[in-house]
Amino acid sequence: AEAQVAERLESAGSRLLMVDDVRDADLITSAVADVVAALDTVERSIATSLPQDVVPAAAAGGDRVPLWATDGDLAQVASLTAGRWPGVGEAIVSTDVASRYGFDGPVGAVTTIGGRELAVVGIYNAREPFTDYDAGALTPGTSSLRSLIVVIASAADAANTEARVLQLIAATNPQDIRVTSPAGLAEVQAAVGADLTTFSRSLLVLVLASGGVLTAVVVLADVLVRQRDLGRRRALGADRLTIVALVVGRTVIATLGGALVGSVVGVFLTGIVGARPPLDFVAAVAVLALLTGIVAAVPPAWLAAHRDPVRVLRTP
Repeated sequence: AEAQVAERLESAGSRLLMVDDVRDADLITSAVADVVAALDTVERSIATSLPQDVVPAAAAGGDRVPLWATDGDLAQVASLTAGRWPGVGEAIVSTDVASRYGFDGPVGAVTTIGGRELAVVGIYNAREPFTDYDAGALTPGTSSLRSLIVVIASAADAANTEARVLQLIAATNPQDIRVTSPAGLAEVQAAVGADLTTFSRSLLVLVLASGGVLTAVVVLADVLVRQRDLGRRRALGADRLTIVALVVGRTVIATLGGALVGSVVGVFLTGIVGARPPLDFVAAVAVLALLTGIVAAVPPAWLAAHRDPVRVLRTP
């Protein structure tokens, strides 16, 4: 459960930092985008312009779709399904747009409202968390950049990465930029993770403690049922340590078998519901169960070893 929650909170969408140049102050430049992409805490990044409408060049009056000019590695944003990556004066369109325009492949062209024509050389599917780009087309461009989108490597690095990115942008007026930060979500992740860890460990301790109590009761009952046999061994010369080892050893054999069977059945059942834990966790729980059984068996074994064999063997 901890691993599943951490994985969801660490998804790319929860590590997304967006900085928008809201007043077109030329704060997001190609140089800034290159330095941000090279940061060690950045997994992926892209800088984009404001979208402009384009239509298919061969069909005047076709549906308008947004075209983003991007500065950065387009492979960070999209995966090609056909064709190749675009160069200057070229574009790639999403599979949805290609279907709407009737493109059978990376062919044809799109035209901006200003009359600029871009050859379509590829078709793509946007990668998470850039799925908004599935609504249009992408083309390389280094001018008029207005947005910087950064996928941070880890939610724990959110605050540090945000500070470094804002330092690189160096906006003199905070009103010139709009920041959408995952730092708050990173704090929530840390709090949720800590709470879940405390709860799950407490639950595990409770289960093991309950099992230990039950084991102690069962071993005590077994010792009382077999008290004459244990007393006879003491009368024949067995020391107390031998009696303790005998009782604990019987418990270890049963506990080991139970841990193995329980682990196999548990892995099978959790696999059916799609929540199978890692094998190192399974092994650790099996070892803890075995140790709990040993510890629980010691008090009854110690009691059996210290009973007077004469009183035990005395015939009523």
